[in-house]
Amino acid sequence: MREKDLFIIIPVLNRWEQTQKCLAHLLGGSITDFSIIVVDHGSTDGTREGLEKEYPDIIRVPGTDDLWWTGATNLGVRTALEQGADLIMLLNNDCYVSHDTVEILLSHSSSNPDAIIAPVHRNLNSGEIITRRGGTLFLLGFPTLLLPGKSLYSPDSTGLRSTSLIMGGRGTLIPAGIFGKIGLFNDVDLPHYWADHDFFLRCRQNGIHQYIAQNTLVDIDESTTTLASRLRHMTLSQFIDSFTNRRSHRNIRDLVSLFRLHYPVPGLYPLGVFLNMTRYTLMYFFARIRNLAGSH
Repeated sequence: MREKDLFIIIPVLNRWEQTQKCLAHLLGGSITDFSIIVVDHGSTDGTREGLEKEYPDIIRVPGTDDLWWTGATNLGVRTALEQGADLIMLLNNDCYVSHDTVEILLSHSSSNPDAIIAPVHRNLNSGEIITRRGGTLFLLGFPTLLLPGKSLYSPDSTGLRSTSLIMGGRGTLIPAGIFGKIGLFNDVDLPHYWADHDFFLRCRQNGIHQYIAQNTLVDIDESTTTLASRLRHMTLSQFIDSFTNRRSHRNIRDLVSLFRLHYPVPGLYPLGVFLNMTRYTLMYFFARIRNLAGSH
């Protein structure tokens, strides 16, 4: 009998080969004493058949493609809570845990039972450590503000590093009781991007400690993430599309919702959105100019 029941929630929409790789890393780890819930919200590429054939013990929860990330994640969380989960890990199918990541996170959780604990993120393709000290500065249009300094990855460290805000839910371990205190992810205002940001901000506002486990790694395949993540290679039409496409974390609709919820000066959140959009536009054109200059 497990001391605590861990449920790992993976929302998927197609990309079966990526899901296979994600599951292989999980099930090839140093411990596998957990339950996996795959929320398949509308896959048409054989994901259902693949799960039934290759992973019959995994819990597959079907959903529709209008759930997006937030609705699919909430469906997984509700399922886990109904089945008695003590701990819930959020993991996208483009995230690949290292061999001992789950074991280390669980060890830290046993010593910090009321805290949220996240691993360090590494870009799968470049090898760059993504996780650094960060926070927010909504007043000036920064829902995410990465501070200068070293990355938080320290393979020789067995300690935790306190953080004011966890960036994303890629392998983040959350005590189930927190959902009873904070609620689920906001699938009404933030159906896809920024819902995890909003959740961890609400946790911070309620005094819930957030930590980074410095000697853990999750590799992130960022080639399949937000449309607005590769500025130097975006065409002008793609840049314009990123303002309205729900698959872009720069889409204005979701940014307005996020700033309306968290801007420190009530009523002035459009200013924060404007500053964010202005900075993004300048970054794009600067990146394009550098790209053009480098090609000559």
